[in-house]
Amino acid sequence: MMRKKMITNRLAQYLGLATLFLVGQACTDLEPPLQDSVSVESSEGTFGGVTSTTNSLEALYNNIENLNGQNNEYALMEVTADNVAVLTRGADWGDNGVWRQLHNHTWNATQLYVLNSWNNRNSQILAATQLLDPASGADDIITAQAEVIRAINMFMVLNFFGQVPFRGVNEGVDVDPTVLSAQEAFDAVILDLNNAISSGNLHTDGPDGDLFTIGEAAARFIRAKVNLNSASILGAAPAGAMDAVIADVNAIEALGFSLDPGTGPNAYFDIWDLSVGNDEVIMALDVGTGQRVFNMIHPNQTGWNGFVTLTETFRLHGTSDVNEDARLGLAGPDFNGLSTGYLRGQQLNGSGDMLFDRQGAPLVYEDELLTSLEINNERNGIRIVKYPQRGGDGFPDPSNDFIFTRFAEALLMRAEAELRGGSGSTSSALADVNAIRTRAGVATLGSLSLEQMKDEITKEMNSEANIAGNRAVQIRFGTFADTWEMKDIQDEFRKLFPIPATALGSNPNLVQNEGY
Repeated sequence: MMRKKMITNRLAQYLGLATLFLVGQACTDLEPPLQDSVSVESSEGTFGGVTSTTNSLEALYNNIENLNGQNNEYALMEVTADNVAVLTRGADWGDNGVWRQLHNHTWNATQLYVLNSWNNRNSQILAATQLLDPASGADDIITAQAEVIRAINMFMVLNFFGQVPFRGVNEGVDVDPTVLSAQEAFDAVILDLNNAISSGNLHTDGPDGDLFTIGEAAARFIRAKVNLNSASILGAAPAGAMDAVIADVNAIEALGFSLDPGTGPNAYFDIWDLSVGNDEVIMALDVGTGQRVFNMIHPNQTGWNGFVTLTETFRLHGTSDVNEDARLGLAGPDFNGLSTGYLRGQQLNGSGDMLFDRQGAPLVYEDELLTSLEINNERNGIRIVKYPQRGGDGFPDPSNDFIFTRFAEALLMRAEAELRGGSGSTSSALADVNAIRTRAGVATLGSLSLEQMKDEITKEMNSEANIAGNRAVQIRFGTFADTWEMKDIQDEFRKLFPIPATALGSNPNLVQNEGY
């Protein structure tokens, strides 16, 4: 039976990072809000531990759940990439150009979502470190989960910025925190994940178990993703990194996770409805999904009408209206008139009647190539919705649990690792990709090259960023500095975001990334 926001009762030995992490940490806000879990100082001014290890862990989970949003980290992972854009429509979605900066690759060290992402993830590194400190007395089960969460947060900072500031729990604001290099931070992430996985204190549930608490499968998924991106981060992948990806995905598969075939008319999208139940979701977050739906759809569909998927991305599936790819959602409206998949053409209400935009024109989502981020009508752009809308009251239902990691992505990671020299083979990589294509109802491939993998990843994972997103995919495949729909700038240095100006001003140990 699935449990939400509950701590398991397994035991483990705490293996911390006592030596490595006595070096310090920094962010713009040096003391993060810990909600109902507060730190305690002794009369001598040293860290006395958190008041409640359970509440502290819950606060860490709550912050990870913030990754369900549309801005900050999600914007950095997807809006900067070649699959998602945010269109200004008259007075809507201008937002002082914050979205256009990301799509156009014109951001600087004061960009709002860059700053917020820096603050969010660094504050959680400190919060996890406080929980993991021996003074807090966390039990082995809490320790293992906190190690994974610290690894998630540190990996995101590393992947975004290429360096990670770190403050020790006994270092005051008068201490300039030490900054971990890319290699040091990468090693720290892997060490946290290795400790958690090897401890035996993460649950080993399969798809019918607890999807809301970090288990071995989720930790292995994160470790596989870290290793897969190692060459992008370090310049070259460590020896055995691709083999490690393959081994972790094999272990996830051995726990019982598999591609889910689905059962309904839009069966593919049952993956995003846990009330149906499936074998694919490795970890879910106990948080609503509204922002990933409302940001795409029109106000007359109760949405906000900003986000679109790029037409070039849609056309990766082919341009024929008879294309049978289930990922397009061609079975028609799911519930309440709103389809799942790629929304294009005339939109309908729950009674099957035509919807209109606010100027009275038929609400037809247009699928021509987009030409402007700044000047758009309410109908421009194809929308993508993966969460079935089953509210039953005529409105979209934002209460679906958020799907954080799923087995299809694990298969894609294994296939890519094999093509990058891991201990599999081209034929086994082809089998993994063809299994995903077969589930989608499209023809299998006769052969598979590394160059083809990027499109296969994008077609399956479009808009689903968890801790790396399509930005990381493009960086791995060397296309992040390319041009694409409405984007002409080709700056290689933008593979890393700038260290926020406020952070540079508060910590002289930070060095601005090249190009900023």
